[in-house]
Amino acid sequence: MTRINDSQAIFKDIRLLRLLVVHPDDADREELTAQLSRIGCSFSCSWPALDTLPQGTDMVLMSVHPDTLSQPCPWLERPNAPPVIPIVAFENPITLAAVLHLNAFTTIASPVRPAGVLTALALTLHQSKQRRSREHYIQRLEQKAAHQQVIHKATRALMDARRLKEDEAYEVLRERAMLQREPIESVARQVLKATEALGM
Repeated sequence: MTRINDSQAIFKDIRLLRLLVVHPDDADREELTAQLSRIGCSFSCSWPALDTLPQGTDMVLMSVHPDTLSQPCPWLERPNAPPVIPIVAFENPITLAAVLHLNAFTTIASPVRPAGVLTALALTLHQSKQRRSREHYIQRLEQKAAHQQVIHKATRALMDARRLKEDEAYEVLRERAMLQREPIESVARQVLKATEALGM
């Protein structure tokens, strides 16, 4: 039941996506956009590729085409770049390199057929959410490690300045944080700034 509910939620999320189709105006684009309309997606089309994406673009379906291989896509290098589904007509080392550069989770084969479009959207949406979640988790771990380092330095500074044991110095930080109603890492930074100002 959970998997059915998950798939229903993903389908609902897909219909809320704002898609950009970067593809020449041909039979493949006509078939692709017709299927996107049947699914209920909101989309716009562009050719050639744009230097800047339309505001709020959630996902890009892009033709891996000889014309696009040589075109720079500055938006791809941004941290929050939307996921890309390449539309691939043939396989060779150059095309494969382009697909890898796009960090794609899946592709849509050309000539485009209705079957597979929804699956590609669902897989890309699910995997991109998972990737963002992992990146957020890693950022939190890095931030926590940085905070712990600041707290450790401040603890050592108090130990040296007041001749305290480590647990006593940490307790000073903790009590001051509670009194000031601030995170302990903020108090630790204050201690370090004061220590630096005094040349200690």
